[in-house]
Amino acid sequence: MSKLIHLLLLAAGATLPVHAQSAQDPDSEPPSDAIVVQGVRDQSKEIGRFVDSLTEARNQGQLSRFGWAVCPAAIGLGDAQNLAIAQRMIQVAKAAAIPTANPGCRPNVLLMVVPDKGELIDQLHRKYPAYFEGVDRAEVKRMKRDPSPAAAWHVEGRVDADGVEVDRDRITDQYIVERTDSASRLSTASRPQFIASIVAVERRSLPGLTLNQLADYAAMRAFANTDPRRLAKSGAPTILAALEAPMDSQVPLSLTEWDLAFLKSLYASNANRTASSQRGEMKQIVRQTLQDEPRKGE
Repeated sequence: MSKLIHLLLLAAGATLPVHAQSAQDPDSEPPSDAIVVQGVRDQSKEIGRFVDSLTEARNQGQLSRFGWAVCPAAIGLGDAQNLAIAQRMIQVAKAAAIPTANPGCRPNVLLMVVPDKGELIDQLHRKYPAYFEGVDRAEVKRMKRDPSPAAAWHVEGRVDADGVEVDRDRITDQYIVERTDSASRLSTASRPQFIASIVAVERRSLPGLTLNQLADYAAMRAFANTDPRRLAKSGAPTILAALEAPMDSQVPLSLTEWDLAFLKSLYASNANRTASSQRGEMKQIVRQTLQDEPRKGE
C-alpha cells in the first residue's frame, strides 16, 4: 500500500479529460494562514453536537486517523494552483499538530478536481479496487449516486495499540492481533488507521470558491472521516458548508476555529479507545482550544 497514491496519481492522470486544466478554476489568491473566528451561543451544547456529528461510528466502533506523516497533493487544476492547494493543506495539518512529511514525499492525501465524481469513482473501483480498501461496497455505490459535488473516502489498514501494523489472515481476511495484554472497556488491542485519503470535487462546485476554501474543505474531508451530510443538527461554523451552501449565503472564508479545534482534538486524543470514549476526550480538547483562542489575540 505504500505506493498506492503514487499509482493513483498516474491512473487519475489518464482518467481526467484533456480540457480539465482550462476549465473555470477557483480564485487563485496566495494561500493565507488566516483562520475564521466566529462566536456561537450555548457553546458547550454545540461542541457536543459538532463532535458527535463528525465522528459517526457503529456501536463499539473506533475513529480512524493518520498514524504517520501526511503528504498532500492535488490534481485537476493548473500546476501553480495544485501546488498552492497542497501547501495550504500542509499548513492546516501543521496548525492541527498532524505530522507532515518532508518535501518530495510520496503523496498519501489526494484532492482530485474532476468533471464527474461518479464516473471517476466507477472507473477507479472497477480498475483499481485496492484504492477502496476498507470501504464498504454499499458506500461506494452511495458516493457514485449522491448528488453532492464532492466525495471523500479513506483507504484503511489496522495497527495494534503500539502502532505496529497488523497482518491479515489470507483465508479469513481477518486481522491478527498478537499482543499478550488484553483489551479493556476503555482501551482496545488494535485500531483502524488511514493509509491514504482521496477527495474528489466536481468542477461545477468551484465558481466563487477561493483556493483556500477548496484546500481547507479538502483538508477537513481528508484528515478525518467527516461528511457535511451529518451536520444538519449542528450550527457550528465550518468550512464543510462551503461547497453546497445556497447562492449568496455566507460561508466561512477559510478553515474555522471550530474546524481546527476538531482536527486538533482527533489527533491529540487517545486512539486506542472506542469512539464513544474518544468523543468525550475530544469534546474537552475542543472546548479548551476554543477557550484559549481569544486569549491569543489579547
